[in-house]
Amino acid sequence: MLHYTVLKQKSMKVTNWIRIWATVGTGLLASGVPVAAATNQIEDPLFATPKVLQLKLEIPPPLLEELRKNPKVYLKATLREGEKAYANAGVRLKGASSVKMLEKKPSFALKFNEFQSGQNFYGHEKILLNNSASDPSYLCEAIGGQIFQSAGVPAAKVTFARVDLNGRDLGLYVLAQAPNRDFLSDHFKRTKGNFYEGNRADITEKLRLDSGSGPKEHADIKALVNAAHEGDQGQRLNKLRAVLDFDSFISFLTVEVLTWHHRGYALDRDNYHIYHDPLADRMVFIPDALDGLFGKVNAPLQPECKGMLARAVLETGEGQRLYRERMGKLLGTAFKVDALQNRINDLAGKIRPVAARNAEEGKVFETAVAQLRDTIAQRARFIEEELKKPAK
Repeated sequence: MLHYTVLKQKSMKVTNWIRIWATVGTGLLASGVPVAAATNQIEDPLFATPKVLQLKLEIPPPLLEELRKNPKVYLKATLREGEKAYANAGVRLKGASSVKMLEKKPSFALKFNEFQSGQNFYGHEKILLNNSASDPSYLCEAIGGQIFQSAGVPAAKVTFARVDLNGRDLGLYVLAQAPNRDFLSDHFKRTKGNFYEGNRADITEKLRLDSGSGPKEHADIKALVNAAHEGDQGQRLNKLRAVLDFDSFISFLTVEVLTWHHRGYALDRDNYHIYHDPLADRMVFIPDALDGLFGKVNAPLQPECKGMLARAVLETGEGQRLYRERMGKLLGTAFKVDALQNRINDLAGKIRPVAARNAEEGKVFETAVAQLRDTIAQRARFIEEELKKPAK
């Protein structure tokens, strides 16, 4: 195994030949993506082999009370995995986890270098513990991320964890890679570009800047908006190609519809990131919050998109052609039903002992896993039939 932590601490700019060598040993990344499709990634000991980590989170009672008052502020905690203790790790509640959820099963963000410089967890400065409240199969993030990555779109890697909070067993969690520079280094040679977060906002609004700096802050977003507003359809796509990784965006848009990411950018202007790759000088869209995928088998091939950039592309004849062409291609590659169902079966086997701790949980889990397998097969058949119809 490549000593990932050492390499990561030495330099974030790992050369491509090292990245390629690191993946050749298995032939596949953890997500099942062929080496040839992801030569910019290196083997990651945290995510390379899906497993269920046993984690104990300890938050002193006074700080737990403080967390109730300020759920989005990092407070000191200790995370234990076996004999290894990560003291002074920063912890806060994540996403829609309310104070009330703290008594049940909240989602957490853990930042290991928040109070102790240089501390990391398997080479990662930050991880997310998602409670998978909207996904009783616990598998949508893993399967959705695999589909996006196989389509050439950057997406977070995931594994699993059983979490204990101050002696209380919270059960199974999805442990996800955080959207930060650690994540960016998996997909881009340079990680200091502007990194934006889209949350209930379109690109026409001021997006949150997670990292990056300089006088061009938000100017790159404005250039993208201006290109999308071009009235002449032919010129519009030319202008978009000058500022946007257009091929990647076609795949991003296609997978969002194919998996019915109804809380994503195209359909809801929500849960996405945009990275301005300094090397290519292009904007790249990245999906987020993939726990709610596959909710609608017969969701339309031509949905009503709320994301203005998605509309700007699909309003053009060339954009429509590329979108439908990519949809057909991905059905035979990234969305290959047999491969996805086998992956579901494999992951379900690994997490079943924790996901199904009792008869009631077991019934819910098995039903959700079976439904996910069936939904993927039905979705593929539905889209295949829709592609046979003439484009509107």
